[in-house]
Amino acid sequence: MSNIHAYMDACDRMAPASQRTPMDAVVSLCLSAAHLATRLFAGFQHRWTIQRIARFSDHRLQDMGFERDWDGSIIRRQRQPGRRR
Repeated sequence: MSNIHAYMDACDRMAPASQRTPMDAVVSLCLSAAHLATRLFAGFQHRWTIQRIARFSDHRLQDMGFERDWDGSIIRRQRQPGRRR
């Protein structure tokens, strides 16, 4: 048997490629839009929450595990080395 015949035999036995329908594209687009909307909503929610806790006093922020940075923004409090919670 030659190399060409062996190659043709392997190609004949290959499974056919799956057919993609236009509906698959629509479903993919809908899932992508839903994922994007979820991320956008989570971003708005995070921003709203940070703006709300930015009004708290420094002592209350420390109780919740946050602190003010030098520019006034709210950041998570850094753990002190050697201190246990």
